[in-house]
Amino acid sequence: MLVVLLAGCQNVPEVEIHVRECAGLPAGGRAAARACTLSGKGYVFAGRDEKGRYTNDLWQYDPAADSWSKVTNFPGKVRVSAAFAAYDGALYAGMGYGVGKIYADSSYLHDWWRWNPGTNTWDTLAPYPYETTVAPTMFVVGSRIYAIYGTSDGFSRQITYYDPKNDSWHSFEDSHLRALSVFGGVGVSCEGLYYFGLGNNNANITQWYRVDLDADNWTKLKNAPGKERTFSACAASAHHVYVTGGRCFAGDLTGGEIFGDILQYTPSSDQWAYAGDLPCGQAENQIAFAIEGKVYFGLGEDEEGNLINQMYCIEE
Repeated sequence: MLVVLLAGCQNVPEVEIHVRECAGLPAGGRAAARACTLSGKGYVFAGRDEKGRYTNDLWQYDPAADSWSKVTNFPGKVRVSAAFAAYDGALYAGMGYGVGKIYADSSYLHDWWRWNPGTNTWDTLAPYPYETTVAPTMFVVGSRIYAIYGTSDGFSRQITYYDPKNDSWHSFEDSHLRALSVFGGVGVSCEGLYYFGLGNNNANITQWYRVDLDADNWTKLKNAPGKERTFSACAASAHHVYVTGGRCFAGDLTGGEIFGDILQYTPSSDQWAYAGDLPCGQAENQIAFAIEGKVYFGLGEDEEGNLINQMYCIEE
């Protein structure tokens, strides 16, 4: 058991958390992958491997055995920064950025699939009809799978959602300008409410909102502490949200860095705290998911682009 503490700054409280190391992914390090939870298991989808190759595999983590197993290969193209979510006993995956020339239309992937765990098969679904395919922030709210503020060759205020019952996509623009449109933000559910923030829109952002997507209602909350960040990982325990690592896009002389910290947000008090250092050091493009009130995080890459294959569990 590792107890991690981080000296506070900017009058941000410090909290003590317990972090233990878990089994790493058998395939090795992975960056810009996507993760979610289904039926008490964690799943990691696609991403970039240690040789820089894009992947299309699907892995399952069993917390009871602290072990990983390869489930199946995704039938679509290899990709990074995809869309991935669990709904009604199945996994939904697709979109993202594929192999090809930068900003080429063919590099932005629009396919959308459902994995059925009972049969270990993939069904092809209605393709994503919009341009914002890369790194959308995913929420499952009621009977909708939301993919908000993704990007292509520019930023967008587009909020989209998939209707599983009718196999159809829908969109609307956030015309209220309540939150800044961003690339690489995070979204999470905690205590039955939904939160969105951080990211980059040509400037790094510390924004943090409580969102009701069905009602199109956004409530501004306390900004995340410290420097602005993007490409963080985020998951929630029963009563706290955790944000790990990320990057401040800027030059060496203007404060750019990759973060090596863990932030804790408490929805009931709208308060942020520093919860320690990442045991793996500085990291971005990590994954995180929660199982039975415990937050699991890891993988990603360091400042030199070396991939990380450690996974950890936060036990409050």
